Amino acid sequence: MKVFLAGGRGRVGSPLADNLEAKGIEVVPGGLEDGIDVFSGRGLAEALVGVDAIVNVLNTPRFDAEGAIAFFEGAVENLTAAGERAGVRLHVVLSIVGVGEGDASKIGYYLGKVAQEKAVRAGSIPATIIRSTQFQSYIPVLADQHTVDGKVRAPRVFIQPVELEEVVELLAEAVTTLEPGSVVEIAGPERFYLDDLFRATLAERGDEREVVTVGGQEMPGAMVPRGMYRAGTVRYPIAGIPLA
Repeated sequence: MKVFLAGGRGRVGSPLADNLEAKGIEVVPGGLEDGIDVFSGRGLAEALVGVDAIVNVLNTPRFDAEGAIAFFEGAVENLTAAGERAGVRLHVVLSIVGVGEGDASKIGYYLGKVAQEKAVRAGSIPATIIRSTQFQSYIPVLADQHTVDGKVRAPRVFIQPVELEEVVELLAEAVTTLEPGSVVEIAGPERFYLDDLFRATLAERGDEREVVTVGGQEMPGAMVPRGMYRAGTVRYPIAGIPLA
């Protein structure tokens, strides 16, 4: 089996490539550093020769709706068109739990993920969507993103972070065993309040920033699953945090 991995050298793509190769699957990494440009098409046709499945874990730093939609939608459309010509039989996309629901429907980046899901469903290649909650390893970065004037401002909302390796294993399963057309959500085994999680994480790291619980502008509803989901088994690596 041969897999084209769009975003194959990033936070998710790199361990996913290792996982697939350990299973005996040939991986073609697809990024600019590999001489492949999904948007211009440079190198894409050649990279897809003999490929059975595309796995799309591309990401963008654009958080505005226009930029995020253009990126995620455009990547799927270009990969689908090139994949169809190459005879690709499966397109797997990594998305986010709760996109398009509740407050998440108002956030630019999440609107981009909604557009991504719609585009891959509308495409000619059978698609599988894997939706994940926030990665456990990303919580310190999330705290940085919530820092204003030296204080971490966190609404008291739910979050259910998942270990990245468990998401990677589910993506590998989507390539090898899941029925094409599946939509599977994955979340960690424990649910916390975001402000409590930030406080414990910063304390564990010796970070003296104060975490201020705020109301008003809420985090999107993509922090926890709302329906059926696969529960990870790896607990958050800090003990003693109150569960929500």
